[in-house]
Amino acid sequence: MDISVVVTSITVMGLLMLIGSVFAYKVHITEETKQVLIQIIINIGIPSIILNGVFKTESMDLLLRHVYIVFGLSIVFHTLALFISWMFAKLFRFESIFAKKMAILCAFGNTGFIGIPICTTLFGPSGGLLAAIFDAGIDIVFFTIVVFMLQSGARFDIRQFKALLNLPVLAIVVGLSIAFIGYEPPAFVKQLAGMLSGLVTPLAMLYTGMLLPPLFRQQKMFFYPQIGFPLAMRLLIIPILTMFALSLTPIDPLIKNLITILSAMPTLMMAAILFSRYTSGDEDKAVLTTVYSTVLSLLTLPFISFLVVWWGMV
Repeated sequence: MDISVVVTSITVMGLLMLIGSVFAYKVHITEETKQVLIQIIINIGIPSIILNGVFKTESMDLLLRHVYIVFGLSIVFHTLALFISWMFAKLFRFESIFAKKMAILCAFGNTGFIGIPICTTLFGPSGGLLAAIFDAGIDIVFFTIVVFMLQSGARFDIRQFKALLNLPVLAIVVGLSIAFIGYEPPAFVKQLAGMLSGLVTPLAMLYTGMLLPPLFRQQKMFFYPQIGFPLAMRLLIIPILTMFALSLTPIDPLIKNLITILSAMPTLMMAAILFSRYTSGDEDKAVLTTVYSTVLSLLTLPFISFLVVWWGMV
């Protein structure tokens, strides 16, 4: 992994966020506008990245092996990250429910909205596909173990799994089915997927930047006393532990690099929504953690990339 490519990519993404922030500062961004951007990114752009990754991968057997490995590692990684973060939170003597919330903010990164575009930029189309597979593993853990943690003994509700029925997941199923049967799609379908996949990175970064000015205008607080804990865990400690653990395995270097980068993504935006749905309070803390971790990741991601190269994982 070339550190200069990482630094350049992160710098460009930071500038896109800045442009989005300036635009939102000058122009009022309505909720309808935000929803349009979200729908384009999630329901058009990310499925296109997934399909483009399949179309541009030459060795389908190798791709399918990587998919199985990344999906399994994603479930194991997020389960362990959640448990380790919760143990650390208990060591800091956070109260029970607050410790669970801090663990969730620490364990789950924004591997979909931000991670997929970054991995597409760094590792090519197949990197975007594998990042989407990794993100699918997050959904499994997020809507099972995490919901159980927050419900504190409430009965299981099968309807919570409806969040797994979305276009990115459908694109994964369709793409892997195409890879498995060896179907060759028409040239115009490949070209369309390639063009649409290019929308995701700039739109995702512009949208993230647009969130900042309205947030700081509306928020009554800009910090909370424990914010350093989830920021340090999410951006530094968990990625470093992940890098060390993966360096001891015989896994393909591409997967090691990709998972290490994804483990350093900023806090998942969905955390605030889940806090609001299943508990009372702390949504503001989740939003602030997401914002600050997103901004700080522009600095920590190149640092983690440097450690990967220095550790000899490439």
